[in-house]
Amino acid sequence: MPVNGQKYDWESITITLPHGVLIDVESIDYSDELEKEVLYGKGAVPVGVGNGNYKAEAKLNIRREEYNKILAYAMKMKKPLYRLPPFPITVSYANDDQPKVTDTLPACQFNKTSTNPSQGDKEVKLELGLILSKPILWNGKANV
Repeated sequence: MPVNGQKYDWESITITLPHGVLIDVESIDYSDELEKEVLYGKGAVPVGVGNGNYKAEAKLNIRREEYNKILAYAMKMKKPLYRLPPFPITVSYANDDQPKVTDTLPACQFNKTSTNPSQGDKEVKLELGLILSKPILWNGKANV
């Protein structure tokens, strides 16, 4: 790998939903976490760590044109947007100087839609919230 070579950037990302590759997308934000808590017993020193629930979530910031494509897919599936069955989202990072990396959000469902167009806007944007019912696969591996 060359020193000072090409790093992953927005141009190197491809985001795919069941209806196809997102074109009118501005950002994707996804994260996961595992609740952890220090446990105490006798004295003031922790005696262990307890694990809680795993949680994964995501959101997409897209233009209205892309939202229309997603709605058309939902209509084709004969489902309202929030009632679509769980679907995968893949986020692939690829360029000439770095190995291809693919994160998979395996079981997504939309749970929020918001927009706030205003006078003077050059485009209309929406934010779509997603919940995930299976762990994110970070380049093929789950963190739990």
